[in-house]
Amino acid sequence: MNTNASSTEKDSLLMAQIVCIAMTLLGIVMAIINHIENNQIMVIVSLIYSPIFLFLFFFTHYSKKLKVFLIVAITLSYLMEVVYLFTGGQEGFGIYWMCIITLFSYFINTDKFFFIVNFFYYLLIVLAFWTPLSTYCYDFSPVMRIRFPILYLIEIIFAAFFKIKLTKTERSRKKYIELLCNLQNNLTVQVEERTKQLKEEKNFSTNLLIEVTQALANTIDAKDKYTSGHSHRVAEYSQKLARLMGLDEQEQQKIYLIALLHDIGKIGIPDEIINKRDALTDEEYERVKEHPQIGYEILRNIKTMPDFQIGARWHHERYDGKGYPDNLTYEDIPLFAQIISVADSYDAMTSNRSYRSYLPQEKVRSELEKGKNNQFNPKIAQKMIELIDEDVNYLMHE
Repeated sequence: MNTNASSTEKDSLLMAQIVCIAMTLLGIVMAIINHIENNQIMVIVSLIYSPIFLFLFFFTHYSKKLKVFLIVAITLSYLMEVVYLFTGGQEGFGIYWMCIITLFSYFINTDKFFFIVNFFYYLLIVLAFWTPLSTYCYDFSPVMRIRFPILYLIEIIFAAFFKIKLTKTERSRKKYIELLCNLQNNLTVQVEERTKQLKEEKNFSTNLLIEVTQALANTIDAKDKYTSGHSHRVAEYSQKLARLMGLDEQEQQKIYLIALLHDIGKIGIPDEIINKRDALTDEEYERVKEHPQIGYEILRNIKTMPDFQIGARWHHERYDGKGYPDNLTYEDIPLFAQIISVADSYDAMTSNRSYRSYLPQEKVRSELEKGKNNQFNPKIAQKMIELIDEDVNYLMHE
């Protein structure tokens, strides 16, 4: 609404400047005509108002205000008409000023002042033509004394009609603009409220997903009494590696959740195999190797997080293609699965097992160096080594 009001004001200023230029030129023309007619008083008056309107042009152009223009223009029009009534001149000159005063009054936004300006102007004409005061004015012809007031009365009626019409149109326009602005404001408020609700719903859904995933990870870890906290540690290491690999925060959060459930397939492996203290037989080892496929089948239908199955199925694939279950090579193994593979192997070496304690840090570092280009993606393995080097007190172990 403010923009539209500003546009209307600019239009009025432009029109006022055009009128000022026109009046400046007309003043010069009228001065020439009155000089030919030997009406020296009107020549002087014309030469006075011409530079005044030129001044008004520059004033409205730089000040961007209409008030001074209206006051000076209407006052000058009254004075010009008074001079005309007392000195006489061409009939067209009087009719010309009659039209000009109405034109200036169109710049008045308030209808009340529009009618007041034109009423007093018409009253001036009536007093000068139809009352005893006419004896002090120029000796106009009887025809002129009748025609001039009637012509101006007709003009006022038409001007008033169009002014009222324009005012109604302007009011309707402003009303519609106000309604549109209110609608826009209401829509903005509703959009903001809905955005806030969606954000809250998203946060709720995200928190619920994290909590459910953590609960499942706890269930997985509880099944293997020798690897307590394994899923959480692998998730934390994977998130750190993702950060070092340059992945954004959203991707880091995503791999954390995926890594939490990388061993979910162990739910389908018998407890006696999972918790066996002695070495596994070949048959038992083959059963353990089924857990990536089982995990994949469990997670594959989760539509809200379609990448959940990545960690579960391919975290035992090797960079050289000798892993399981699909014998993928580095070109085909998803990046998240490669990261989780390094994190999973690191935690396996730094966790206590039924048959050994966690390995010394240097041994772990050495195994990661050996695993580059065969078991692990060398870039990811190097990032894990950087984490080891930063962990001078060897805090990253079970």
